Amino acid sequence: MTALFFFPGLLLGAWHFGSLHWLTERLTRSGQTPWGGMLALQLLRFALLAGACYGASRAGALALIALGLGVLAARPLVLHFTNRRRPPLP
Repeated sequence: MTALFFFPGLLLGAWHFGSLHWLTERLTRSGQTPWGGMLALQLLRFALLAGACYGASRAGALALIALGLGVLAARPLVLHFTNRRRPPLP
């Protein structure tokens, strides 16, 4: 049962780190950034991650560990796919 928490953690981690990449790209490339929307997205990212961790902790410690491993496993995947689209540095 606890292994079932790994895959939602993987999806949550992909969204969490993907939205972080999108957020930083938008902050660094646009001239006028809508700070209210950026702050709302940042708070949404943390709220979803905290809510998922709380829900997994209610299922037990192993479920929380599996969710955390899924989130951590998503980070290198997101980095791999976002770095492929980036032009090489001069």
